[in-house]
Amino acid sequence: MRLGLARAILVWEAFWPAFWPTVTLLVLFAGIALMDVLPHMPGWLHAGLLVIWIGALVASLVSGWRRFRIPSRESAGLRLEQDSDLDHRPLMALADRQVAGTRDPESVKLWQAHRRRMLKLAGRLRLKLPRVDLTVHDPWALRGAVLLILAIGLVVGWRDWPTRLGAAVQPQLAFTAPSVPAQVDAWINPPAYTGLPPLFLDPASGETIVTPVGSVLLAQVQGGDGVPRVTVGEATEDFGALASGAYRISRKLDEGDWFAISQSGETLGTWALDLQPDQAPTIEHHAPPARTERSTLRLDYGASDDFGVESAKAYIRRIDQEGDPPVVLDLPLASVGLPAVEGVSYHDLTPHPWAGIAVEIELEATDALGQSGRSEAVRTVLPERIFNHPVARALVELRKHLTLSPEDRRTVVQALWRINQQPEHYFDDLVVYMSIRSAERRLIHDKTEDAVPEVQELLWRTALHIEEGELALAEREMRKLQEELMRALAEGASDEEIEQLMDQLQDALNRYLEALAEQMREQLAEGGEFEALPEGAEMIEGSELQEMLDRARELARSGARDAAREMLSQLQNILENMRMNPMAQQMGQQGREAMEMLRQLEDLVRNQQELLDRTFQRSQQGDAQSQMQGEGQSSRPGQGGQEQRQPYDGDAMAQEDMRQQLGELMQRLAEALGDIPRPLGRAEQAMRSARDSLQANRPGEALDPQGRALDQLQQGMQAMVDRFMERLSQNPNQQGTGQVGSPFQRGQDPLGRDSGAPGMEALEGVQIPDEMELRRAGDILNELRRRRGERHRPTIELEYIDRLLRQF
Repeated sequence: MRLGLARAILVWEAFWPAFWPTVTLLVLFAGIALMDVLPHMPGWLHAGLLVIWIGALVASLVSGWRRFRIPSRESAGLRLEQDSDLDHRPLMALADRQVAGTRDPESVKLWQAHRRRMLKLAGRLRLKLPRVDLTVHDPWALRGAVLLILAIGLVVGWRDWPTRLGAAVQPQLAFTAPSVPAQVDAWINPPAYTGLPPLFLDPASGETIVTPVGSVLLAQVQGGDGVPRVTVGEATEDFGALASGAYRISRKLDEGDWFAISQSGETLGTWALDLQPDQAPTIEHHAPPARTERSTLRLDYGASDDFGVESAKAYIRRIDQEGDPPVVLDLPLASVGLPAVEGVSYHDLTPHPWAGIAVEIELEATDALGQSGRSEAVRTVLPERIFNHPVARALVELRKHLTLSPEDRRTVVQALWRINQQPEHYFDDLVVYMSIRSAERRLIHDKTEDAVPEVQELLWRTALHIEEGELALAEREMRKLQEELMRALAEGASDEEIEQLMDQLQDALNRYLEALAEQMREQLAEGGEFEALPEGAEMIEGSELQEMLDRARELARSGARDAAREMLSQLQNILENMRMNPMAQQMGQQGREAMEMLRQLEDLVRNQQELLDRTFQRSQQGDAQSQMQGEGQSSRPGQGGQEQRQPYDGDAMAQEDMRQQLGELMQRLAEALGDIPRPLGRAEQAMRSARDSLQANRPGEALDPQGRALDQLQQGMQAMVDRFMERLSQNPNQQGTGQVGSPFQRGQDPLGRDSGAPGMEALEGVQIPDEMELRRAGDILNELRRRRGERHRPTIELEYIDRLLRQF
């Protein structure tokens, strides 16, 4: 084995000095080919270099073969002895044979002792590493440059190395015919903001290509002779080389009515072109600006654009002062990039100094190119808050006087002084006194331009403090958070920011409802009387508002941000149009009884569901429990029956208790409605069957009647709601059960849905996902996030997942 290794080392050491020029030429050609240099040379130069390289390769092979000699076995033994530092050539001695003295015992012993000595020396054999000193043959170290060229080629061309090596050995000579005829692949990509799909072009179609201005022509030509070119109108541009025999071009289409692709004087395709310019968007008022029940400005508008509206704004200008900068309001859009949008926007401008002053409102819509269109200017008076307290009303009038006549400070100062001389009119409130005093002194001594706006803000806050205290501040904070949340949803804010704003809006809504309830209690304590709701008004409870906000939160979490914005818009619509009923907490007797019975029925449904789940779990373990109880009975007589029935006695009692509650509830329903919904009677019978099965220690047989009871209870609850809503709709003056009212259609809830379980159905005309769709969307979103964390996936898949996560 060691002789074989020694011979292989000698072959290796003889091969490199003989054939290293051949290997260098092969490595050099591979590096240059991978760098894709040769196909970009003229064909004659490419062919000449190939001939020179082949000639040098053949010469190096011939020279190397002449110099290369295969080493003999004796040379291998000599190399092994030299590497082992052995004297007296033991390997050769072991190969010798005794010729003389073979019959002499002494000679034979001497020869055997000699062989043993040589074998002992041979046991120390070892081989050294091969010795190839190329510095003698390559004193300029050109091999390093060749290896560097190969490394660069591998870096830039390892992905398509077969194509590059093939192109390196196939020079494109002018006198050679193309291997394949020219093939054209062309398509047009409309601008991304249009949302239009690519248009694939057929040279034989002859149709006129209709596409927006700014579209990009992408074309690729494979085969043929020469560099192809594209002509658009009077402009001509050559294709760029993509690979050997392949060319590509990308050109933006801004003008021209035709374009053609040609190669070496031959037309490969001609197309008529109709470039459609992007039209400016339009926007208009769908209804005159109006004042809501909460003194906010309502703007009904509609905008359209050929490829999508990006943003909408409202500009408010004073009629009497044309030089003042306008007030700019952002108008929410259902979704960015829709060709047609309609919306209703609410803006609380009562704190603005222009409240109560004649203005003109002009709407503006903008598209993706920055083009804008404006509506006609509509004149109106900005809504102002109506204050009932005389001092608050006087402060607001003085604030308006400073807006109309900012130079007339003297009149305002005198009026403030007179108000402060009668502190009993504002209940000797020290905060009010100091605020009025501060405003008075500021107008006298501060002559800067900021004095009047800051005094107006101070007067406004003081008037709110006198009029409503915490309610006004809570309402203002809630509106501010609504606007911030709508803006964050439209601008694609992060999930953390959306969740934080949702929490803040939840807290603000709770504070607003608490302040609202406190105000109603104070009005009741002062002897407030019931105020009849207008015709067609409906009642809504604070819990329904909370449900709407929770539904918007779930929509935002699942990625349906447009639907979440629509839900928040509906919530804002309700809050802005609701009108307080000072006696809303004093429900009518019939309304209170209906709500109480509905809550009891909901408790029955929930308890029946829990009992059904418990019975099902126990029925799954019934066989094992029976076996254990049987063993216990054999070992402990007289106790097995009691232990066997005990686990289900509690369930049977619970079922009987629910049946009795349902019986009492049906009796009350009969008194209130005159009859009993049939599903409730069937539910009572099913409960009786389930009770009997549980008492007989047969939980498996109780499952079916319990399921029927649950289904009939749910149907009975819906029938009960329908009957009560029908009776209430026949008596429009009946007091409601909620806290706030707003003018919605009769027989529908505040969202325009059929009366029923609030907050669970989709809005009419608005694509809001149901519970199943939300759950499915959440599962898909979680799966995308899980796959995004698996870094072993292909890069193209991870980039696609990133685009999906950014969109949702």
